Amino acid sequence: MKIEERNKFIALFDVYGKLLSSKQYEVMDKHLNLDIGESEMAELENGSRQSIHDAIKKAKKQLLEMEEKCEFVRFKESLKEDLTNLLKGDEKQLKENLNSIITKI
Repeated sequence: MKIEERNKFIALFDVYGKLLSSKQYEVMDKHLNLDIGESEMAELENGSRQSIHDAIKKAKKQLLEMEEKCEFVRFKESLKEDLTNLLKGDEKQLKENLNSIITKI
């Protein structure tokens, strides 16, 4: 998995992870946060690599669907970008940028 894709799923998991089933949450936590591979996880769980692969694939699909419906991660990233730009602006721009951010919220 590429770094950009991994970071995307980490952000999604941080926001929506608790909405997954307990098994999916556990598998994704090990996969994303502990960087444990499918084969190693299958050994630890006394299961098959295919079942771990399927659980990860299904959890990723659900995380993407949740973001598609709620768009909270995208909103959070946009807000972070706006606040970062706010720090770079001058005092005149400050009010305009604050009004823009307040409108988004």
